[in-house]
Amino acid sequence: MRPERMAEGYHRKRVIHSLSNNIYENLALENYLFEHLEPEEEVLFLWRNTDAVVIGRFQDPEIECNLQAMKQDGIPLARRQSGGGTVWHDLGNLCFTFMGPKASFDRRRNLVFIQTALQSLGFPAELNDRHDILLQGKKISGSAFREKADKAFHHGTLLINSQLDKLHYYLESETEKPHSRHTRSVPSPVTRLADWQKDVEITAVETKLRTLFSPEPAETITPDRLQKEPAYCDYVQHLQSRDWIYGPGAP
Repeated sequence: MRPERMAEGYHRKRVIHSLSNNIYENLALENYLFEHLEPEEEVLFLWRNTDAVVIGRFQDPEIECNLQAMKQDGIPLARRQSGGGTVWHDLGNLCFTFMGPKASFDRRRNLVFIQTALQSLGFPAELNDRHDILLQGKKISGSAFREKADKAFHHGTLLINSQLDKLHYYLESETEKPHSRHTRSVPSPVTRLADWQKDVEITAVETKLRTLFSPEPAETITPDRLQKEPAYCDYVQHLQSRDWIYGPGAP
């Protein structure tokens, strides 16, 4: 997993594509890659999940999503390690994570990179000051961030042909807590790339991102490769624990 050290000042760029579609495995893979990031490298991690709801680190799931409907329909709930709002994941949603040295990390540059890729595919993508990517004023991508002393990551979602009816249904809570101190999601009108180009394919978007980021062939990774890594396995279990998802002492 760890590449050879490169010459000082040079950033090796790697594209890594997950072959898993499990939200907990992919969040754990993301964390593993981040923890093992070399000082001289930048990584673009591309991943997709089957149906799931993902809340930010500082959010209350009761006021963010329809927990009763999710339980009835078998939709998993996950809490990520970054802040930000609640998002819907399905196989029509492409997730991206930029990782790199903190000293040279630039959130705006990452967004411009996604914007440029989309524009080259014929989508009039725009950026706003909330780190969202828009099409004609409607949101197609949101972002969240995490930093450590020497490195940072920026991850987000890209709605390509997601099931927006499910997004609205499962992200509509019937619980109100007007005095909650938890971070609340900011509702925004959303759209999909497929609403602008019906024949858009996720593979085309992935290929464009990969080729623009690095001339090197993309690497693939599966959870099977890390089954002997205790830190990875423990983190998968942690992500699924009730204390992490709902908070310590939750019923």
